[in-house]
This record gives sequence, C-alpha cells and structure tokens, in this order.
Amino acid sequence: MKIAMMTNNYKPYIGGVPISIERLTKALREQGHRVVVFAPKYKYLGDGQQEEDVVRYSTLSQRFYSNTVLPNPLDPVLEETFARENFDVIHVHHPVLIGKVAARLSQKYNIPLVYTYHTQYEQYLDYAGPIHWLSSGAEKDNLLGRLRCRSSRAIKQELAPWYLSGFMRRCHTVIAPTEGMKRTFNMQYGYTYNCQADVAVLPTGLNQESYEAAPETVREIRQRYGNGQMPLLVTVSRLGHEKNVPFLLRCMARLKQTLPDFRLMVIGDGPQREEYMDLCDPLDIRQQICFLGSLPNQEIAAHMAAADCFVFASKTETQGIVILEAMAAKTPVVALRASGVEDLVVEGVSGYLCPEKEDAFTEQLLRVLQNEPLRESLRTGAFEAALQYREDAVAEKAVRIYTDTCRQYATAQTGAQISVFRDLRERLRLPG
Repeated sequence: MKIAMMTNNYKPYIGGVPISIERLTKALREQGHRVVVFAPKYKYLGDGQQEEDVVRYSTLSQRFYSNTVLPNPLDPVLEETFARENFDVIHVHHPVLIGKVAARLSQKYNIPLVYTYHTQYEQYLDYAGPIHWLSSGAEKDNLLGRLRCRSSRAIKQELAPWYLSGFMRRCHTVIAPTEGMKRTFNMQYGYTYNCQADVAVLPTGLNQESYEAAPETVREIRQRYGNGQMPLLVTVSRLGHEKNVPFLLRCMARLKQTLPDFRLMVIGDGPQREEYMDLCDPLDIRQQICFLGSLPNQEIAAHMAAADCFVFASKTETQGIVILEAMAAKTPVVALRASGVEDLVVEGVSGYLCPEKEDAFTEQLLRVLQNEPLRESLRTGAFEAALQYREDAVAEKAVRIYTDTCRQYATAQTGAQISVFRDLRERLRLPG
C-alpha cells in the first residue's frame, strides 16, 4: 500500500504522537509498504538532513508552545505531492491545521481518510493564549472574571467537541488507541450513529529496544539515583497541569513518612517544571525527587528497567504509551484509574490502579515496594502483557484497518455512482 501519514508535529520534537507515528511508519515500511510522512520543518533539524519519504512543509511559527511549532497548512508542497503521488489511504493524526488539509485532499483526490484520536484536546486548550486569558478569569471575583471563566468553559465543553465531531464526520475510519477511548467516543460524541466513519482500536506499538535494556546501563542508573539499594521509582510525563503531577508529589510526601530513603526519577519537561520543583520544598521532598528533564527515547527503557515501580497520575491519556514502555521494561505500574490507562494495567498481574486519593495510592505503592515476591510476580506479568504491543503486530493490524477502509470506501463510491445514474435516468426518463 501507499500511505500518506500526516501530522502537525514529528521528530526531532519529542512527544507521544511523533513516537507513535515513527514506530508505525518504521514497522509498515519493514513490511513492504510505502509510507510518506508529511511533517513540519524545524530550524534545529538542520538544512543538510535529507529524509527519504518525509515531506517537510513550512511553519508559521517555530515557537508555539512547549517547543512545538505552528504548521503552515497552506504550503504548496502538500498539494504538489498529492498531485504527483497516487496514495491508497491518508492517515492523519490531528483534527486541526494539517487535519483540515487532509480532509480537503481526501475529497479532492478520492482517497479514504483515517484519523487517530491521540489527544483529549479540551484538556490542552488552556495553553492557547486567548483561552488561557479567559480561564484565568476564575482568579478574579468580578463580573468580567466570571464572564471570562464561563466563556472558557463553553469553548472547552461545547465548541471543541462540536468541531471535533464535525471533523470526524469527514473521516472514513476513526482510530481509538484503546477500547476505553472507543467507549468514550460513543458516550461523548455519539458520532458513530450519524456519520460514515467506523471506529477501530489500534494501540501505539513498542519497538524492540523497549524490551531490551542493557544490564550495565540499568545498574549504572540505579547506582546513580538510588545508590544501588534504596527504592527507586520513575515517572515519565509532560510537566503540565493536565498530567496531575502535584498529586504524585503529595503522594511522595506521604511515602516519605514510611520510606524516607527513596528516590523518584521524573523524566519529562513542560511549562510547569519550575513550579513543580518549587513545590518539593514545602512538601519536604526536594532530596527525594530527581528532575531529569527530557531524555532521548532510546534512553528511557533503561531508566524504566532500573526502577522498582513506575508511578503515574495523569487522567487525560488516550493511551498511556509510557505505561506500556514501563511494562516492556518489566517494571510494575501503580497509576490512577482513568481512561487510556485502565485498559493497559491488569490488577494484581502487571500493577495496580487506584482512585484519586493520596492514601490509597501511597498504600498500593508501599505494597509493591515492601513485598519483593509480589514485585517479581508483577514484573513477569507486566512483561508478558507488553508483548502483545510489539510494533510489527500493531502494523499488521493497521494494514487490516486500511484495507477494510479502502474496501468500504470503494463500495460506497460505487453505490453513490449507481445512485447518481439512477437519478439521471429518471430525470431524462430513460428506459431501465
């Protein structure tokens, strides 16, 4: 197959969506398919770097938020490439900007459109300047502040879902990363009953490196951050308010009351990093928390494998890729019970899911850290569960989704043509 993979962000930017696209693209190419990735240009990418079958389109701004760029969806290179190539399917990963372009090109060139819902966008709208200004009205006890707050809620709770539903009605297949997110679609949007798209489930695949951390590197990390002995924890998260990091830090303060000699490696960066580092002082956990910043994806597996437990407090995931990476590294998981997470962690087999209560979360974490036989059992269960997410198996499922989409699209097109012919025949009163 010839697949157009379209995205608003891609490597070298580090994030869940670029990682998902890179892994799927790599696996599809290894299976003999041609994948052309449409991604924005980055100044720090370097003009001399040429990437085969990666079409870089221009940007409106190199500084949008959190190191992302603002793509230019009107770059002529997009139209020129589609006019030259003969794609079988378009797989787009965002509903805005490049998503609008993908929908237009799908209609113009009669190519079926597949969309993956990676992000609960209403959780991220506060990062947009005008909406952030509206949301901050909650801090002001006056009429203008209340109007700003009400407008912010209307945009996030009504306008964003309205736009997303409209976009998905232009798609021929929508992909949810987990069964839980598929259920959320049906409950929140109900769009499966009033548009042409089917809903498929396709998780992000794990590359082989996720399962094979070098033992000497693991030992070095454990010695550096845990002195080789003390309990060592890890979390990987964007340091933004939607990831619920303060809850995790408060749980660490509770954990210190029982286990004072532990360390938590915090991998990731974001707009609230300084705020969270400052929060460690009043919680008296500055010594216990190690903020490592963003790390190259190839280094994360070793940090996961070095830890006794992976902890996670986000409630906004469509799929917790980092949870799967922890499981592949044989690391038990303690996380909040939330969409995008509860489909991955099997209670008592690969880890534990908790309500958003600090005492319950800390109790489960202590249970894992203080019971070595249980921890070893969870390591085995986590690894075995992660094997079903190998990127080659995910790519095979993606091809089945593409093939089914193309077949259904062709059938619908044929039906539409027959309908037009019948209508024309009736108008001209031609014989049957």
